[in-house]
Amino acid sequence: MSAGDIDDRLGPATELERLEATNAELRNYLAWARTSITIERSDVPFGGGISKDGRTVYIHPELDCMVAETDCIFAVATHEFTEWALREFCRIGEDYADDPRGHRLANRAEYDEVFRLLAKDTGEEYLIAYTPDEAWQAYDEHLDSQLTAIEHAPLTNVPKDLALYPYESDEKMLRKIREAQNG
Repeated sequence: MSAGDIDDRLGPATELERLEATNAELRNYLAWARTSITIERSDVPFGGGISKDGRTVYIHPELDCMVAETDCIFAVATHEFTEWALREFCRIGEDYADDPRGHRLANRAEYDEVFRLLAKDTGEEYLIAYTPDEAWQAYDEHLDSQLTAIEHAPLTNVPKDLALYPYESDEKMLRKIREAQNG
């Protein structure tokens, strides 16, 4: 999830589309995820995460995703499943700390989804006059205001299948997660 993240930069607007066009596994997974991914509320560090198999997105139960009377939980999920897919099918972002491209492309997918949700895209027209940047700013400000508390909250119910790649360089966080998974 980009909101609250230290790296909230967006990947290039057309790169994800280009990757989907040239990688059938990525394209098929993202098409599946956009309609069929399971979203569950569970204790996860930093507000959002995904299962190791890419089938379930976990959102922290205290993260309020309602922005301008619109549920934006799918925008958070979009970031998580896009980032997972780029690692899995394109080997982009495998070294999470040293290769930010996957995270930034996931930020871009999240950005696009926020605009679609907040502008009330009906497929034919937009019902609210948000620019993409205005939609992103409203979303980012709302989520950022919550994430500091979530990041410092105790972890008690971390899914056993949570993908741990975002925490690989943080031994303290990995210990905290494993304790919560085993406790």
